Amino acid sequence: MKAFLVGFLVLLTVGTAHARCRPSHGRVAEEIRGEVRADSAFQRATPHGRFIARLEPMEYGWYLRIYEPDRIGDDLARLTPPWHFVPNPREIEGWHFRNAQNTGPNDGSVNAPGKQRDFIFSPEVGRTIEYDGSNTTEEDVARVEAFGRGTLTILDYELSPPAPGERARFMRMKFVVCLTWPR
Repeated sequence: MKAFLVGFLVLLTVGTAHARCRPSHGRVAEEIRGEVRADSAFQRATPHGRFIARLEPMEYGWYLRIYEPDRIGDDLARLTPPWHFVPNPREIEGWHFRNAQNTGPNDGSVNAPGKQRDFIFSPEVGRTIEYDGSNTTEEDVARVEAFGRGTLTILDYELSPPAPGERARFMRMKFVVCLTWPR
């Protein structure tokens, strides 16, 4: 019975993530699924090749970037807030899922994003819109959000073993990315 319940919950989670990636009035929605291991990069284009999602390794996990095929290196999601003081949802690090002492799951003692990471992107970033620190305007962020919205949902993961006083890092992560943009 327990195995059935666990299997059902996994299917429910996967189904829920998939169900969210649906086109809406006037918007395209495309999904990318993948799995990545520690210290490895992941890169895959949307099914019709319009955008590329890339996870770049960093010390405790990965950094999510969105590119156009002809503009690799020009991150279209870099205006995703917040930019200071708390982790950005595109910074996906193992310590986000552990408590402050790194002895168990995050019990609220660590202010960090969870399994669902929402972000924004636009091909205008790097062309007519640019991140300019505290001078970046709300209007620029709104223009980016009006074009592209994305969600990375963590479906399953494994962290380094708990070690008091250290930070947890991802060993592997299975995920789905949903990107939506105007038709």
